[in-house]
Amino acid sequence: MRIVLTEHFQRDVRHLTSTERDRVFEAVLAIPRAVGDVHTHAGLGMRKVHKSGIWEVRIGLNLRIIFALADGFLTFVRLGTHDDVKRFLREL
Repeated sequence: MRIVLTEHFQRDVRHLTSTERDRVFEAVLAIPRAVGDVHTHAGLGMRKVHKSGIWEVRIGLNLRIIFALADGFLTFVRLGTHDDVKRFLREL
């Protein structure tokens, strides 16, 4: 599985504290292992949020990673709060 980080995602990560960045990095590394593994999947709080193949993973209480799974690619699209995720999904 190939990992792609969009410019939006990279920009979102730049605004985080170093502790938050570490937690995001750990989640980015864990997601490929979690795809297809229900137990790991549940531990990350991973769930499909849009029929087009958009998923989210919780990073603590405040942050969410939005990513897409398609054709062997894991594309990290955005990083933000729950409200940011809802706003992003409305724009799809």
